[in-house]
Amino acid sequence: MNWQVLFSFRFGTLKPFEVLVTMTTSCGQSQSTFWIGLLILASFGCAKDDNPTDPQASVSGSVTYDGSPVPLDSLVVFYSIDKAVTGAGKVDSLGKYSLTAAQKSVGLPIGRYQVMIRPPEPPAPQPGTPEYQDAMTGKTKPAPPPKEIPVRFHTLQDSKIVRELKVGPNTFDFDLAKDLAKIEKN
Repeated sequence: MNWQVLFSFRFGTLKPFEVLVTMTTSCGQSQSTFWIGLLILASFGCAKDDNPTDPQASVSGSVTYDGSPVPLDSLVVFYSIDKAVTGAGKVDSLGKYSLTAAQKSVGLPIGRYQVMIRPPEPPAPQPGTPEYQDAMTGKTKPAPPPKEIPVRFHTLQDSKIVRELKVGPNTFDFDLAKDLAKIEKN
């Protein structure tokens, strides 16, 4: 006798995955077929709810430098060391941002978050152009970061910006010129 096992996973739905177990004889005739569904799903703990259970926060605001919006597509990142949770959002042309949780099943739980603000990535050169050849051979140097987002804010370790998220909507506006002056004063 041979045992044949077929696993059928249905990701993205709430239907249980199915395991088809077929026992066959050496001549290939099926003697019995068993469907094991929800029991296997529960025993392996494969069910995952996309609804967070912790109290949740939403975050939006603006990022400026001396009152002017920072460059379009700059990235605002909030990271909670305690919960290993990240939320990020890109800045629009008016300097506004809104965070999206990296993991929908975790969301943005309330708590203390470190913040970093990074300039947009420069566009990649098009293959076949002289700029592409220079980039591939190491002849180009990285573009200097825009002055509107000082290097101090590019990493979590250096930025020193910390915010406490409360239940519900949170608005955090950053003026990086003022934030930089405060950090350098201390």
